[in-house]
Amino acid sequence: MPDVVLGYIADFFALSWWLWLFVILVPATKSVWLFWRGTLFSKSIEYRMMVMELVMPREIHRSPRAMEQVLMVIHSLRNIPNDLREKWWDGEFTRTFTMEMVSFGGEIRFFIRFHFRHRPLVEAAFYSYYPDVELKEIDDYIDQLPEGVDEMYRQGYDMWGSEMVLAREDAYPIRSYLDFESPDEEKQYDPLSVFIEVMAKAKKEEIVAVQLVSRPKDPKWHEAKKWKDFVNRLRERGDEQKKKPSASTVADFPGGPLPALSVKGAGEEDAPLKPLMLSFMRTPGETDVLKAVESNLSKPAFDVAIRILYFSPKALFYDSYARRGVAGSFNQYAAMDLNYFIQNVRVGTRTRLWAKPYIFAKTRGDYRKESIIKQYRGRSMPFGDFLPKLITSTPFRLNFASRTSVLNAQSLATIFHPPTFQVLTAPHMRRVESKRTGAPAGMGIYGEEEEIDRFQ
Repeated sequence: MPDVVLGYIADFFALSWWLWLFVILVPATKSVWLFWRGTLFSKSIEYRMMVMELVMPREIHRSPRAMEQVLMVIHSLRNIPNDLREKWWDGEFTRTFTMEMVSFGGEIRFFIRFHFRHRPLVEAAFYSYYPDVELKEIDDYIDQLPEGVDEMYRQGYDMWGSEMVLAREDAYPIRSYLDFESPDEEKQYDPLSVFIEVMAKAKKEEIVAVQLVSRPKDPKWHEAKKWKDFVNRLRERGDEQKKKPSASTVADFPGGPLPALSVKGAGEEDAPLKPLMLSFMRTPGETDVLKAVESNLSKPAFDVAIRILYFSPKALFYDSYARRGVAGSFNQYAAMDLNYFIQNVRVGTRTRLWAKPYIFAKTRGDYRKESIIKQYRGRSMPFGDFLPKLITSTPFRLNFASRTSVLNAQSLATIFHPPTFQVLTAPHMRRVESKRTGAPAGMGIYGEEEEIDRFQ
């Protein structure tokens, strides 16, 4: 009898092999095709991207809330393919923008990179909320960095690099700037001050950089079934609360069993309220977590790849400066009952013989350095599908570990914003030495048309 069943199964697969091949190849072909067209689209817009430096004034009396509004404007510039040609032939995808804090030997500079067509709107957003900040178009500083590991070693440099990712589900928020604010001015605190102080310690020939490559998500991202189910589980106090506690648990309550409560409806006798129901009442902390998650999901969000790079002459190289100092600066955003950042050690360039896979430690480290240099220079996002990750992998560096985190506009503004007046920037940053003002109302440019023509 088993032989007969196995024979039927073999005959079935022999007759329907073409169907199974079709089921496997169609998704694979789709993924590879979109990867190829998307790569061409990325190269076609590369020369259209521009880099602008944010030159800070002496003092900024605006909270990071202003930067949150700027990010709202940038989110509204989100592009998507509108028809089959744009998606399947042009390979169009949602363009990214990049925010970077870079220390060149202790001098800290802020950069933002975006598509050149968005310049008027980005400038308008910044000048609306930060009228004293100056946006200055510059040549891309990325050309100062080595193109790869071989060039870096020839220049006598070494490097450390890694990614920062959220430790828990993206629905959990990090501590935002609201947690650092206080009605008392002396108790207000800007989390950016930690980054500035740490990055200012870079020696003359060292470069330390924090890069945030961001891609606006669908405004309705929070409506995904994944997050609706997640919030429902929180409302039920999670999976661990779905198990009904035993009667012995209630009996062992300190001071003896819980008293039986009662409720009484109109025209009804007293009905005892089971003590077990009390065990499902949320604590104030659980209520705060639920509110924080719902608030986080209610705001526009971005897929964000956070990278840290540290270049140094070999004689000065000390990777703990960046690995513990700069990366450790992200600890201030930690809320242990919500979310916090950790290093993506599978991407980090620090490899050891006693860490998996225990062999070829230096070779694996060099391949990781090569990869993170190219990702930083290209301001690229990690691939989402399996096949593009497989195609871009190498024997010593599998490209499956890199990933993004979802941060809403409030969280992203907390990490990157023009430093407020609480931050000591004078010794560490370039500054605008004078304010920009509009032309006085009585100037000749407001004369008659013939007078204006005379000056043109």
